[in-house]
Amino acid sequence: MPPVTLVLDLGSSRLRCTLVPPDGSSPPMELARAPYPVTNDRAGALAHAYNPRLLRERLVRVLAQGAQAAGPRNVAAIAVTAQRLAACFFDADLATLSAGANNDTRAVFQGGAMDDANGALIYRTTGHLPSMLFTPARYAWWQESRPRTAQRIAKTAGLDAWAALQLTGTLAETRLGLAESGLLDVTSGKPAGGLLERLGVPLGLLPDVLSPDAVVGQLTAEAAEATGLPRTTPVHLAGPDSHAAAVGCGAASDGAAACAAGWSAPVHVTTASPAFDPQARTWASLHGIVGKWTVEAHPGETGRALDAVRRLLAPSASHERFDALAQSAFDSGRPVTAFLGPRAIDLSDPGITMGGVLMPAPITHGGLDAADVARAAFENAAFAIRESLALARSVAGTEQRAVALTGGMAESAVFPQLLADVLGEPVRVHRNATATGAASLAATPADELAGRCADLAVSGTSIEPGPRSRECGESYERWLRVRERLDALTDEL
Repeated sequence: MPPVTLVLDLGSSRLRCTLVPPDGSSPPMELARAPYPVTNDRAGALAHAYNPRLLRERLVRVLAQGAQAAGPRNVAAIAVTAQRLAACFFDADLATLSAGANNDTRAVFQGGAMDDANGALIYRTTGHLPSMLFTPARYAWWQESRPRTAQRIAKTAGLDAWAALQLTGTLAETRLGLAESGLLDVTSGKPAGGLLERLGVPLGLLPDVLSPDAVVGQLTAEAAEATGLPRTTPVHLAGPDSHAAAVGCGAASDGAAACAAGWSAPVHVTTASPAFDPQARTWASLHGIVGKWTVEAHPGETGRALDAVRRLLAPSASHERFDALAQSAFDSGRPVTAFLGPRAIDLSDPGITMGGVLMPAPITHGGLDAADVARAAFENAAFAIRESLALARSVAGTEQRAVALTGGMAESAVFPQLLADVLGEPVRVHRNATATGAASLAATPADELAGRCADLAVSGTSIEPGPRSRECGESYERWLRVRERLDALTDEL
């Protein structure tokens, strides 16, 4: 067996260990997975943080299971990627004080104050708003709410850097990681020293920043013994999972778009320079390729909304059966339309809107089928991605180029074709692109990564729009019009 890369992915829903062959001769293979430990934080309902001890145990166990399945001596390297917006804080000995999750919104008031005072500067520098999601506001929360603990904070980093620390004993970050934590000047690619000073974040809190293809370190003796891997196994940081997915889809040419549709479905459009939205509705960030950037528009919790509908309609149904349920209603003709949350979110000011499922009334007249609601939920997700793609393209100022789809929703028997029909353009499906991208970022020299992406770009399966495309386009325009009226209702209520 040729040497392989094991990818540790600390995603939004679970931990995974995936085997990635070096030459792409076979697809990535998931070897082990584990749920996250229950949150362990007493900071109120808005706070979400993992139990560091349990998280470390599960991380090592998943890696050990993956190593055993791959064969320890076949493993050439470990690449670590993780959910964004998960801020971790450490003391001077690099002991974990808090391992935050990406849905940690404890800093809503601190972030709001930062945006009121410096919002334009923050966006112009970091390319990201609202501040409540990012590390400076969370650090301010610790200072205001837990001053004794805040005095002990010596370093901060993302969840992927936390995981690499557990394996190597070395804390380091990537430029991508700093950018997605709101700590980087996305234009210069350097830590945002002047802004951080204004926001009360000491520059010394940031760990060393690795060059794009550098190694964090080798396994500690403890990690090697626990996993069965050789002590010399190198560990790489691949940065945020959504950015790894864009690389895995090969979305590297200007205007190329990638959507990593899982729990959420961020849409990235590649640009040759940082592109900022005058209304700050999108994020400007770095690409995995040096000298490239992305415009990101976000349709919200697409996969999570679909899963909520699945559990509501058919609690025991598998994802495959839910796909089949939705598929059976595509030709029903019943005008059922869903507004379940997914939409192109204004990332400078995300909020709650009115929503629900619109259907003919009284329901006793034409009947209501669970399949119609399932189909409408899938359409809602596809409409939101189309709206987000249009927004990202408009901000990027790029022409229409290939659209790549990956993530859990790409595994659906229904969604890829539906998305192609709704977009009215081909969709290239890439399976396990996050793992492929993470391994590419780890194993490919920085000056060769663009060439690697060019190869990956043609490796997906192309889905062409079908005969329902015109109908889907009309349904999308109607969805936009009705949603505009629901937004007005939200303002009234």
